[in-house]
Amino acid sequence: MHLARLRFSLYFMALALFPAAVAAQDWSMPWSDPRDRPPRVDLSASAGLLMPTDWSDLVLLGSVSSASGVLEQVLVRDLHVEPGTVFGAAATYWRGRYGFRAHGARSKSSLAIGGDEFRSVDLNTWFYDARGAVGLIDYTPRRWVWPYVFFGFGGITYDLARTVSPPLLTFIERGPSRSDERRDIVIVEENGRQFLLAVDELKLETVFAFNFGAGTDFRIPLGPAGIGLRLEVSDHVAPSPLGLHIHELSRFGVPASDTAVRFGRVHHLRAAAGLVIQIGR
Repeated sequence: MHLARLRFSLYFMALALFPAAVAAQDWSMPWSDPRDRPPRVDLSASAGLLMPTDWSDLVLLGSVSSASGVLEQVLVRDLHVEPGTVFGAAATYWRGRYGFRAHGARSKSSLAIGGDEFRSVDLNTWFYDARGAVGLIDYTPRRWVWPYVFFGFGGITYDLARTVSPPLLTFIERGPSRSDERRDIVIVEENGRQFLLAVDELKLETVFAFNFGAGTDFRIPLGPAGIGLRLEVSDHVAPSPLGLHIHELSRFGVPASDTAVRFGRVHHLRAAAGLVIQIGR
């Protein structure tokens, strides 16, 4: 009887003390398994400098068609986005060293076309993507420095203030040619065959992009939360939004075939700094 009462008393005391023991648990203790830590979320806002590479340079060097025999060089005037400021925001869900981030940013700059005789065009560039992040060291709530790397996929939208049709410059080695007044369409004639060269117009263009980079948080732990400074460098890599089309014309002037010539990749180098607020330990 007394043994039963003793067991009941011990069981009651364990139930009473268990919540207090859990509440007193220190997640920063060395023996804590990082996988057992509760998740945390951080919110950040940043500003920085964006430096894109050129959209175009040499479009085509050689023959227009493998069957045409027309030897020529086709150039599009250089198109590039001027360096400008970029503002962004992100939210990251962390579990131990691994995180998932949703990111968006906007840059306001201008698109420069050709030489001095062409004026630049105002341009807004929008970035949006989802990223995976990996901390370079094990996370603890008391850590002041948190370096990480990230990579992800998303899109880039270029919004120009007006429609732009980049003019073509053509140097023909063999075969006559003629063009319209703006020189954005060139017709090449060779042995009775005609080829039309035209550059796509630009206004609102969206391209797929992948990104990668590295960053560091300098954070001040504040109990169950934290606040700090975030520094990041990154690159968004996407195909050029500019394209060249080569059409072979039939005897009646109707396009009989269409070949698209694309430019190479465009890099968007970004360096930014901003405020980060962490929720959870």
